[in-house]
Amino acid sequence: MKSTRRTFIKSCAAASFAGAFGITGRAEAGAGDIYPGWKPGELDLHFVYTGCGENMFYRLPDGTAILNDTGDFYRPRDLANVPLLPSPERLGGEWMSRYVQRVYQEKVIDYLMFSHWHGDHIGHSTFDRKETPGANFRYKTLADGTRINGFLCVAQDFGFKRYFDHQYPNKGMYGGNDSCIKLVSDWLAVQKGKGLVCEPFKVGALNQIALQRDPGKYPNFSIRNICANGRLWDGKDGERDLVGEYVAQTGAKRIAENTLSLGFVMQYGKFRFWSGGDTQNIPKSKKNPGLAYEDMVGARVGPVTLCKMNHHGCSNAMSEAFVRAVRAQAYVSCIWCPGQVVEQTLSRMASREIHAGFDPLILPNLMPKCQAERYQGRDFMKNIATKGPAHVVVKVLPGGDAYRIYLLEAHDESMRILDRFDRS
Repeated sequence: MKSTRRTFIKSCAAASFAGAFGITGRAEAGAGDIYPGWKPGELDLHFVYTGCGENMFYRLPDGTAILNDTGDFYRPRDLANVPLLPSPERLGGEWMSRYVQRVYQEKVIDYLMFSHWHGDHIGHSTFDRKETPGANFRYKTLADGTRINGFLCVAQDFGFKRYFDHQYPNKGMYGGNDSCIKLVSDWLAVQKGKGLVCEPFKVGALNQIALQRDPGKYPNFSIRNICANGRLWDGKDGERDLVGEYVAQTGAKRIAENTLSLGFVMQYGKFRFWSGGDTQNIPKSKKNPGLAYEDMVGARVGPVTLCKMNHHGCSNAMSEAFVRAVRAQAYVSCIWCPGQVVEQTLSRMASREIHAGFDPLILPNLMPKCQAERYQGRDFMKNIATKGPAHVVVKVLPGGDAYRIYLLEAHDESMRILDRFDRS
């Protein structure tokens, strides 16, 4: 049956476990317990802590693999509160590659997706300026003199079959980080000659990103493309170019790159997962009327089980309207600076008024020391899984009726379980 706005939101309401339950079980892992790995029929969502970027790897029920962003953004001034782990001796992209090798034994990843042109999601190619306390200029030099970081470190160890970003085949049409664009463009120019398939991300499409190994075995799995480059699914068979309309109205020359992020909803049975890069609103100013873009995205997404926080949960994202729309059972984020764990968004994500009938679980993969001290005793702290730094792994059990959340040790590569939450 064709999915329209009405049937999609109806499925959202049915799929959201929100009104029915909270944490049904919490099991403290015994000493030495190790992450059990993926099995056919399971959906594993990995949010990997490195301290310098957003890093996500997904293993779908039939084994299909997706790498969704690998950042490398070095901030020396924040190391006391946000350490580079397992150690600063390797780049974030190198640690991400090693992590993926531990959970995925094949050499080719089915999909590579970049949410937007920022170094904390991709890496960068700017190395020629003197490093400063706020700089992001770490890299690895290969034998031929090439300097790499971010996703290029993963690309040293894995091949990829298909590629998406938020703008392809365009690049930087509303501005963007030129260093990131160059990094990706140079790599794509070589990889397309080696067989990499690059496609425009079709907003509104159902299963453009699809199971590649055994799709017929899992008919209750799907991925709906929600937004990209300021365009939003209209809930039927098309899209609305919200940022294009905004530019025409205001004459704006550049748009905040975060707003342009690619976003999708992954659904497996009753379990629904939103990932939207750094999606945010465009704030009002004296010169422009603003654009409630994130709010409108939330209305299209609808209720979800797991929400990857927009823009790491910073103060300019996870608006009240968005949080009310998604009402997630759990919120997860990859943290690389203290400003990504803030009171405003934590309060909204923990709100019982918004999440009537259940207590959401908030999973920043790090609660920075300075923020933990500042927020001690606040009501929202009871909702936060504070063990860490940790990799967060959400394992959806076969069929999608129940899921388990693991917090894994990030100080080493042991994959030791620090904490576990069971939900059904």
